Amino acid sequence: MQKPIFILILFVIIYSCSKVESTPTVTPPVVIKLSSCDSIKQGLLKTTSDSVRLLSCLTITNCDSVRLGILKPSTQDTLRLLSCIKISGCDSVRLGVLKPNKADTLRLLSCIKISGCDSLRLGLIKSANDSLRLNYCNSLITIGTQRWMKVNLDVVTYRNGDTIPQVNDRLAWENLTTGAWCYYNNDPANGVIYGKLYNWYAVNDPRGLAPQGFHIPTEAEWTTLGTFLGGDEVAGGKMKTTGITTWTTPNAGATNESGFSGLPGGMRNDYNTTPPSYTDSFNGVGVYGLWWSASAGSSTNANCRQLISALGRLFIYENNKKRGFSVRCLRD
Repeated sequence: MQKPIFILILFVIIYSCSKVESTPTVTPPVVIKLSSCDSIKQGLLKTTSDSVRLLSCLTITNCDSVRLGILKPSTQDTLRLLSCIKISGCDSVRLGVLKPNKADTLRLLSCIKISGCDSLRLGLIKSANDSLRLNYCNSLITIGTQRWMKVNLDVVTYRNGDTIPQVNDRLAWENLTTGAWCYYNNDPANGVIYGKLYNWYAVNDPRGLAPQGFHIPTEAEWTTLGTFLGGDEVAGGKMKTTGITTWTTPNAGATNESGFSGLPGGMRNDYNTTPPSYTDSFNGVGVYGLWWSASAGSSTNANCRQLISALGRLFIYENNKKRGFSVRCLRD
């Protein structure tokens, strides 16, 4: 038994001596020579200069660079942003990209739907006509569901800024088929009290007689007013100023409880005969006030409303469009 054991031990010793441990092979590192562009593409950006190189390396367009946020705080880049991401005019306004000029201001009003009155209250007043509009905005009276001006209209331009002619000559006034205004008796002192008298052509002009934010009441809207005040039989008294400072006695039924503050501004006549059927081009101041409706009755006549000193009634008539009446506006 000793011989086999010896042989086994000898075999183990020989096998152990024959096993040689190998040395692992080390691959030398590869030197990757990244170009400027490749290094940038891997995000190795440190400076603004690198950002500019990125644009060049990736062939990024101006719009792509804008979308990536690579914007300098300048008006030019902001304008590029608007162009690239197709922001509308209104969106650009809301982002504050406004130049201090009239055109951008008007865009702002249009975009954020600021009314004529609100724009005036924000101080966007450029002319005497704007000051008048501000007065109208600040002196509104609510009657039922309607908001009325408390004073008669006294503007000299249409809403778009075009001038409304002042026509004093009687014959010239008679021959008009376009808008015009005058003072009662052609006296500016009457305008201070009663406002201007307009023919219906001015009322109906597509350029807009009423200031922005207002409109001339239709016949239906006049009816709404009379109905709210208890019907035409009593509405007139509730619409007239009290006392006999402007109204002649008796100024029947006048309470002005509506706040409408109607005044007897009279009218300018139309004459289609020679000599005229009246001795004066103007009549009725102190006795009655007439206000145009926006509703036409026929090719020659339009509807109007009338208050008179002797009664508390609100009257409705059709009158020749050539005549000159007061105008009162409703808030849109």
